[in-house]
Amino acid sequence: MGRGNDSAFGHADYRMTQEHAEQKAKNGSRRWVEFRQVSTRNLIAVVLIITVTTLVAGVLPRVIPGVQMLENWLSDFRFTVLSKPQPIDPRIVIAAINEETLATMAYRSPVDRGFLKKLLEHLALSKVRAVGIDILFDQPTESAKDEALRKTITDFPAPVIIASTGTKGILTAAQQAFLTKFSQGVLTGDVNLIKDSADGTVRGIFVQRPGSKQRQPGFATALVAALGQPVPKSSLGLAYRPPPNSTTPSFKVFPAHVIPLLPKKWFAGKIVLIGADLPLIDRHRTVFSAARGIKEGNMPGVLIHAHALSQLLDDRQLPGLNPQLAWAFILSLAMLGMLVALLDTSIFAKGILFVGGIVFLWSLILLVFRYNQLVLPFLTPSFAFTASFVGGIAYLGHHDRVQKKFIQRTFSRYLSPAIVELLIARPSELKVGGERRELTYLFTDLTDFTSLTEKSNPEVLVELLNKYIDGMCSIVFKHDGTVDKIIGDAVCAFFGAPVDQLDHCQRAVACALELDRFAQEFAARQAGLGMPIGVTRIGVHSGIATIGNFGGNSFFDYTAFGDMVNTAARLESINKHLGTRICISEITAAKCAELKFRPVGNLMLKGKSQGLAAVEPVIENDGGSMIDISAYMAAFEAMKRGETGAIEAFERIVADYPGDRLAAFHLQRLKSGDTGITIDLGVK
Repeated sequence: MGRGNDSAFGHADYRMTQEHAEQKAKNGSRRWVEFRQVSTRNLIAVVLIITVTTLVAGVLPRVIPGVQMLENWLSDFRFTVLSKPQPIDPRIVIAAINEETLATMAYRSPVDRGFLKKLLEHLALSKVRAVGIDILFDQPTESAKDEALRKTITDFPAPVIIASTGTKGILTAAQQAFLTKFSQGVLTGDVNLIKDSADGTVRGIFVQRPGSKQRQPGFATALVAALGQPVPKSSLGLAYRPPPNSTTPSFKVFPAHVIPLLPKKWFAGKIVLIGADLPLIDRHRTVFSAARGIKEGNMPGVLIHAHALSQLLDDRQLPGLNPQLAWAFILSLAMLGMLVALLDTSIFAKGILFVGGIVFLWSLILLVFRYNQLVLPFLTPSFAFTASFVGGIAYLGHHDRVQKKFIQRTFSRYLSPAIVELLIARPSELKVGGERRELTYLFTDLTDFTSLTEKSNPEVLVELLNKYIDGMCSIVFKHDGTVDKIIGDAVCAFFGAPVDQLDHCQRAVACALELDRFAQEFAARQAGLGMPIGVTRIGVHSGIATIGNFGGNSFFDYTAFGDMVNTAARLESINKHLGTRICISEITAAKCAELKFRPVGNLMLKGKSQGLAAVEPVIENDGGSMIDISAYMAAFEAMKRGETGAIEAFERIVADYPGDRLAAFHLQRLKSGDTGITIDLGVK
């Protein structure tokens, strides 16, 4: 694999970088002292970072609607889950016109005025405190009933507010004319709801229609004014009344058609709101949607008016910070984030403190709301804290990153991210320029891939190969291995360099087992898609090799050379003769005491005068059948001693376990006249 012009850095440049890093490690506390001495320059940078992050955090919800939507959702969820439960408001009762109520009428719409007249008459006898009718009387029905209802409203012994609207385009001219005529001499309230432009949630109380010459009040404020209580001068945030529990509403709700059957004392002195509670009519998103979902969080308009009325009667305000305090809160978090970045400690410790700071901030926000019902913003202070911390880290770490570019650019191509980070943090771990070192090499190869390339669509084949190689390399990185080369479908990797790994044998074998599982699962998926691929063979061997950066001005490669590398490659190749998928030298397996292996034999590789003892890892439930290790070991020992009963022993194994290809290989050898456990295949 080519490395571009990486060699232009040269070994001398690297040694200078390494020496500089080691010197800094010896004088770890000096960077903080030097930073404190250049106070003016660093102070300007620090103040600039804090200022910019504070300003950006403050305006973020205004320029990115999604931020405001998420902030709203967090606030809504917090309110629904953490608000202190309140008892049912005893002052307000809802007379809900639901489907059952409509079923008692001759027609669904408009609501039968005769029904409403009788309901008001019963409420008058019940001596209610006031009535709010959240129904627009914008069209005639039966004239006698219309007039009778209007007379009942005007003669009602308590204040009655009927619905009106000042929003243009909702009513036709004829509808507006009838509504105006019907409401003459009657108190009205605008039933418009103030919805958040970011997410459509009702978050405000309509006090007065802006720009209206009549200065008509909103529905809830009209009721409050009729009761002789002061009303706010402008629209304000809607502070919903928390319910007693998740299944009980904040107000008593009775079906409107049932109210005449109920005791009158239940309604004495109450404010009764009459309105629709229908699945598809006059329902609106509320703050309860965040935790309860859209279905339960969408409320009938009359119930939202009840929440607004309850708030106005209590003279409650939506708890939150005023703009000045909100900016101060954001600024304080930006300063705190910079303080963490400036601490003279390791980046890991700073990261822990940063996470702790975020956890503390969020816990504080939740606790403040839980015990004081004060709504503090989540996202803007979190962003300020994070951005300031990151900005401080970036500023202080600029020179270190420049000095470490060599390691990053050279090794990120074939090392796991974890190892690259280790080398960046501790460059002394890396010894470049060639050295003798004990390694474990791992070779893989996909059988029949060449024939597959000749009969497959190139685009499909490339996508398949990329997925396969990506999966294989990810597993190597997972076990902190180094990818040496990728040649077609073959992956070559080693363990034990550039960072010392005392357990490189165990890592390599564990990696081989996981690669085998991945390859089999991948092949099964491809077969199901009509794209069968071959078996992945793996060879693993340990030994001494020369490893380092090799190449010239136009080629740069960190790789290893030596006989042990060739041996590992041959172990991979010999799998096709043995019928196995993984072949590991006994030298490697000897350092993996926690794993199970079974002997393959002494392999006489081409060009070698002595055999290499090899083993196969025992994989439980491999291919759907368990392998009888004790029977295999007995047969192997018989073959080792040259006993004639070895053939019969292997025949029994093959009969009982037809999927045991290694046993089948030995049986074939013995039947062809071979004896003993030395296997000479002449494999290169």
